[in-house]
Order: sequence, then C-alpha cells, then structure tokens
Amino acid sequence: MSRDRLADLLPHLPLLDALGEDEHVTRAAETLGVPQPTVSRALRQLESRLGVTLVIPDGRGIRLTEAARRMLPAVRVSLRAAQDALDSLDGSRSTVGLAFQNSLGEHLVPRLVRRLREERPDIRIELWQGARDACLAELDSGRTDLAIVSGAAATHPAHQSVHLYDEPLVVVVPADHRLATAKRITLADVFGETHVTLKPGYGLRRTLEQLFAAEGVALDIAFEGDDIRTLHGLVAAGLGIAVGPEVPHPLDGCVQRPIDDPRAARDMGVVFRPGARPTVLDDVIAVLVDLTRP
Repeated sequence: MSRDRLADLLPHLPLLDALGEDEHVTRAAETLGVPQPTVSRALRQLESRLGVTLVIPDGRGIRLTEAARRMLPAVRVSLRAAQDALDSLDGSRSTVGLAFQNSLGEHLVPRLVRRLREERPDIRIELWQGARDACLAELDSGRTDLAIVSGAAATHPAHQSVHLYDEPLVVVVPADHRLATAKRITLADVFGETHVTLKPGYGLRRTLEQLFAAEGVALDIAFEGDDIRTLHGLVAAGLGIAVGPEVPHPLDGCVQRPIDDPRAARDMGVVFRPGARPTVLDDVIAVLVDLTRP
C-alpha cells in the first residue's frame, strides 16, 4: 500500500472496527460518538481514496464487502498495537486478547491469569470463552491474539501453533453401569454405547468423531449440548455415556473411568496468526508452556 493510501486509512481504523461489529451505520456512529451522517460521509470519502467499495446495501442496512472483511483482522490488530504504544508512554500495560475452550476455564486459564497478575502486571489479558471453532473465528477476526484449543496443529494454514500438552480422556458412566466397575475399559467398550456429547464446533466433539471415524464406527448420539457438566448430569440420569476430560468433583451418580488406549486423548495448543507479532505475545505463550510443562 502506498504512503498516501496508508495515510488515508489510518484515521478511519476505528470506523472500520465499529462497522465490523454488527454492520450497522447508526450503531457504529453511536459507538464512535458522532452523528450518523458523519459516519456515512467518512465512509464514502475513504472508499473514494482507497479505490475500493467497503460496504454494499443489504435490505434496509449495509453489509461489508469481501475487501472490507479481509482488512478487518489487520485493522483490529493495528488498533490494539496503537493502544499499546500509547499505554507504553506512561508505563501502562500491554493488552493480549485470548480465546479459550470452555473446558479450560476452571484450571489452565485461571492459573495463567494468576501468574501474569503476580509476575507480569504490565500485561492485561482480555478473555473470550467458547467452542473450538468459535475461538478460531475470534482469532481470524482479529478480536483476539491467541487461542487455546484442541487440535491446534490441525488448524488451517493461516495459523501457527505451539503444542502445550496431551490430555487423556475418560469415559463417564452412570454409577450402576457395567463399565463403572470394569477392570479395564477400551475404545471398543466405548464404541458400543449411546453417547451424550457436545455440539459440532466443539473440540471435544471433533475428537470423538475422529476416534469413531478411525474405526469406521457410527457415533450413536442421544443428546448434543454446550456444557460438560450438563452432559454429566444426563449421564447420571441414564441417557447415555460421555467421553471427555476428567473433571474434579464429578456429579453424584457418575463415575469417571480411564480409557486404556493412547488414542483417547486430545492435544491442546495455543494458536496465533503468522508473521511478526509483539514480544508480549511470545511472553504469554512462554508462560503457558511453563504452566503446562510435565
């Protein structure tokens, strides 16, 4: 991009970020604290100077063009970098956006936050929690800088990753189930059961489907949910069994048993965008590696 086009773009980064939130000119104007005609006028001027269309009519509203969507992640990264640069003038903190899978909210992420608060008070973490695919979407959008997910190495080529650890999976069965007292549980035992599991898009669902597909076995599902604790409650009620990470303090009526197969595990890693990145991201990654070291 030429210097002139860059100079035209930089003052409008907050405008593009605001439009990207929900693709609505009036709400973007409210976010920016300016009249709606000012936003419309600035948008037309920016399109003219860049020589590209950024929004198109969509019903009674607008929709971002593909060109605008391609710009949006870099726009958001640039805004955070600019804020960090301003913060550095008075010794304030750098901000790192972190997305993480739901199952990491009880242990790993709190440990990370505690360590950073104790040892790196100059780093402020903005957290976002959700399913694996949603975490990666947040990373791609530029809203976050890092994502801790399962199957990190298997994300698309636009990502880079660092492996953190392999997490063994257990089978959760009702207390009166035949597997509750079995001396040894194999994947073959798990394959023959009806399951309660997470919805598509969750890392655990992806892992379960891969295990079944590797053996050419159909996955019999009685329920798809959004929360591991809900699955355990339905296991206790007898609706099916569940496969997932071991949780502390299992619900009454449930038994967690190890699966005697090295394939019954999920690989956890931290994912980030390729290319040059602020040193602070490497600092956070280093803390994660240290926290998950055997």
